[in-house]
Amino acid sequence: MSAASDDHVIQAIGNEIRSNVATDVIYHLGRRVGEGGMSVAYLALRTSPQGSAPVVVKVLRPRFVLRFGQAALLSIQKEAVALGRLNERVPPTPFVVRLIDVGSVRTLPGQRELDIPWIAVEYVHGGVEGTTLADRIAYSVAQTGWAFDPGRASHAIECLAKGLSAVHEVGVIHRDIKPENVLCCGFGDDEIFKVADFGVARPAGVAATFGGNTVGTPGYAAPELMVMDQRMIGPSSDVFGLAAVIYFMLTGDAYFPVHTVSDAILAIQSPVRRSLLDSQRLVPELRDRASACRAIDQLLARSTAALPSERPRDVPSFAASLLAFLHVESRRRRPAPRKREVEAAGAAARVLAWSWMTRQKPADDFVVRSVAWDGDGRCLAATSVGLMFWDATQWVPVTTDGAANPRAVRFTHRVAAGRWLVGSDDGTLAIYTSAGPRETVRLSDSTLRVELFSGNLDDLGILAVRDEHDSLSLHALVGRRWLKPLALDDVAVISSAARVGDSTWMIAGRNNRGGGVAGLYSPLEWSFQPIDTPKVRAFLACAGHPDLSVGVIGGADGMMLYIDQHGTWVESIRDGLDLSAVAVDNSGTCWAAAAGKVWCRLAAGPGIASSWECVWEDAAWQAPIVSMFADVDVVLGVTADGGIVEARPTELDLGTLLRSPPSMPG
Repeated sequence: MSAASDDHVIQAIGNEIRSNVATDVIYHLGRRVGEGGMSVAYLALRTSPQGSAPVVVKVLRPRFVLRFGQAALLSIQKEAVALGRLNERVPPTPFVVRLIDVGSVRTLPGQRELDIPWIAVEYVHGGVEGTTLADRIAYSVAQTGWAFDPGRASHAIECLAKGLSAVHEVGVIHRDIKPENVLCCGFGDDEIFKVADFGVARPAGVAATFGGNTVGTPGYAAPELMVMDQRMIGPSSDVFGLAAVIYFMLTGDAYFPVHTVSDAILAIQSPVRRSLLDSQRLVPELRDRASACRAIDQLLARSTAALPSERPRDVPSFAASLLAFLHVESRRRRPAPRKREVEAAGAAARVLAWSWMTRQKPADDFVVRSVAWDGDGRCLAATSVGLMFWDATQWVPVTTDGAANPRAVRFTHRVAAGRWLVGSDDGTLAIYTSAGPRETVRLSDSTLRVELFSGNLDDLGILAVRDEHDSLSLHALVGRRWLKPLALDDVAVISSAARVGDSTWMIAGRNNRGGGVAGLYSPLEWSFQPIDTPKVRAFLACAGHPDLSVGVIGGADGMMLYIDQHGTWVESIRDGLDLSAVAVDNSGTCWAAAAGKVWCRLAAGPGIASSWECVWEDAAWQAPIVSMFADVDVVLGVTADGGIVEARPTELDLGTLLRSPPSMPG
């Protein structure tokens, strides 16, 4: 079958693919987003009775299926079974692009029935900095002149090491680790790096399904992959690829600047390796640590040895050795290059036209109390029936494994990618990951109740604590050491707290006299400074962006407080509704929400008052929006009854992309 016939058969599939598992789930194919020798990938909209979700659908090429027959379908099925095991843990690892569905669609090329396999995976929203690691390195170089700094590189390595380890644990070798196969989302502390594109991945120990074809990408593939020596392929093959990716991450240069298999094998067999210090795009703070650079050079050289036996035996041991040389005291103490990237993102054009979709219809069997968003737009929620995880297509119960009474869970807080702090009424605090509850701590004083947490456990964090006399106090944790608590004698309720600077928090709540209270808490100075505001019943929510020193506090009757480095401004939303959720995206744009409505703050010029414009309204949504996730070109809101709405700029609206036929390879 020719390439043209290939395209004709794929086009015959049409604009829709039905799930083979859930007949009420349909994938509406949109524009083509990628293609390779084995498959063609499309941006698609997954629709079900519960809501809609953007996904990527990869369709195997018909000529590939014709050539290898049932072996092609069997390969997809084996891979799906292995990778599907990653979804058995709730929450699943955020460091691997999630498998959503797999199936096949029947076609008739040349009057012959043929089952064309397809696979649906999560859609990763890249944002301003780009979707792939290659994109983000290029963005960093363009904005700052350098590749990743040690703090950001350490975070990326931790993400990729955890992702590859999870893949290896279910018996799969990726085989094609390269910058284009690392997808990225989020910004700053919310940034997540995901292992993606398992097009040539195979279950460990399974012979090559498609004969002796070379797999992997020259310059990143280990030699045993290029010559298809099945006896030698294993986790160390992915260590090789990861080492080459890390050199690129730190320098913006290819570790092996080759294009052909023969050139790659010759370069790998050579004892000479490139040094970090050879690159003009190595950040100055790392260049100034020449001994650390030489140590990293030696480790990368060993990890790309021609013989697998000479490399680190697995990804965790390799990553642990490398991170020791990249260690920084705190990711909050950002170097100047990263700060300038934040400012560049803030200079991005602010979007005024938004298109909205229902991601999840409201439920009637639980009430959402607290929500903690990860950088990929998924979230862990404390609800009336226990912990629930929204995986971008549905709510899934999370087991507490005895760490807490499920119905006593009060709050959730994201402390790092894929890690959440969960607090319960019974004085239990626990870190949750895909491996379940970890580091469970029960307060020594059972009369104390932690009502919320904000910040970082290993850097600087704050807790609001209520004692047996119903009095509130703020506790600060600095490098896991407690500071003296600060009593808030006139505060009855703290509804929300958000970091607005390196060591400053906004506090929102209600006082003992039936009025709203808002203030700035500086834990290192042991001070709480109330903000002078007009009388209001309560302040209900706050959000901040520490890198931009921007914050917003929402209150009853449409009262708003906007805070930046110049001061505090009292603003209002004309509708006069109680503002139950607010957010600040990475451009510094502020958002507010109530029941059935969302507003965006339109910043004005000097001397001109800013205004709040209603950008979404639906009277059918009667429960208040209790939490928001906002990035430069995506906004999500979750309601008290578990409904989720999403907005994207009109030009990125999936509905617009899907109204025309898919763009087929040609």
